Amino acid sequence: MNSSQKRMIGLLSTAHLILDSYSSFLFQLLPMLTLQLQLTPWQVSWLSPVLMVSSSLLQPVYGMLSDRYLKRSMVVFGPLVAAICLSLLGQSTSLPMLLALVTLGGMGVGAFHPQGAALVSQAVVGDPERARHQGLVMSIFSSAGTVGYALGPLLIAAGIALFGLSKSWVVMFPGVLICLILWRTCPALEVRRASVDQPPLRAALRAVWAPLTLLYFAVVLRSAVSVSIHTFLPFELQGAGMGDGARSLVLAGFIFFGGVGGFFGGTLADRFGARRVSLLAMLLATPLLILFFLTPGPLGYLFLMAGGAMLNLPIPISVVMAQRLVGFGASTVSALMMGFAWGAGALMAPLTGQLSQAIGFTQALVIVSLLPLLSALLLWRYPEGGAAPLRPLALRPVA
Repeated sequence: MNSSQKRMIGLLSTAHLILDSYSSFLFQLLPMLTLQLQLTPWQVSWLSPVLMVSSSLLQPVYGMLSDRYLKRSMVVFGPLVAAICLSLLGQSTSLPMLLALVTLGGMGVGAFHPQGAALVSQAVVGDPERARHQGLVMSIFSSAGTVGYALGPLLIAAGIALFGLSKSWVVMFPGVLICLILWRTCPALEVRRASVDQPPLRAALRAVWAPLTLLYFAVVLRSAVSVSIHTFLPFELQGAGMGDGARSLVLAGFIFFGGVGGFFGGTLADRFGARRVSLLAMLLATPLLILFFLTPGPLGYLFLMAGGAMLNLPIPISVVMAQRLVGFGASTVSALMMGFAWGAGALMAPLTGQLSQAIGFTQALVIVSLLPLLSALLLWRYPEGGAAPLRPLALRPVA
């Protein structure tokens, strides 16, 4: 890669970090907003799903718009919309206003992701030498967002501590600045059109529906585990007598090492093969997470961090695998793996909540930790060539 391409990858990864920091503001602000607006638990319960739908489940729509019409607008203005709307949450004077800000902010977050991933991938595809580093490049982009998500609560907490909830808007300026930089420097997305002998995007997706479905549900199951642990682990730690500060550190460590896993995932995939690395990560995630629940003390937390790294290691790999299936619809398939699959997995978290009410948080999370094994089974069935027809279930070498 030349210096210009490296700068663009670094800029887009930095924008991803800043953008995803805004996406985690809501969870830090919920207790304060509940008191400020006198919200009921039923009203509060709608906020997270609204953010999830607008930022994650709608990403395939944003991806199709990126592929067809908007060549750079979403990646440039997505961070601006997210920064303004999600920084203004503290100024909400009613539930409808709060819902509107959450919806618009989520749309800004979601709009950036598919086009950003496609632009990052664009820097390395088309050249055999550069294409060898596609996994590494996507890992840098993906892990930057994870780090930003972990830093978001710290950023908004610092802003409120310094200026108060009524001036939460002061933290919008990093998003405004990155928008200005992207507007001046970000290239248009050079969508790889189907040639005369290639089918339309819809037909191309149908042609690879079998491997794409296996890959999609493997990501959904992995996401369900990650979101369930992120949501309900605080309750398990609280029941064990852990204070607020210590719980925050444990969760921050889980998210941070997830980002570390995502960073190294692409590098390992470039060297050893995407399917092999993803499959091994899912096989390791389950025992590591279960060991956390069975092992007291610091050693148990090391198992948790390692389990988080294994859970997140396949994230950028899955995006690359999907892009290689349908090369000229990079934004659409990136959205399918990054947003839609993540959102669908997150919607399974309430089932973990129902299970925890019946048998307890620890037991429920142990059961949920078995799901990566199902994800591994799907990846084992994933054809070696990606788009090759599925063969009958049988033992065969892992590629």
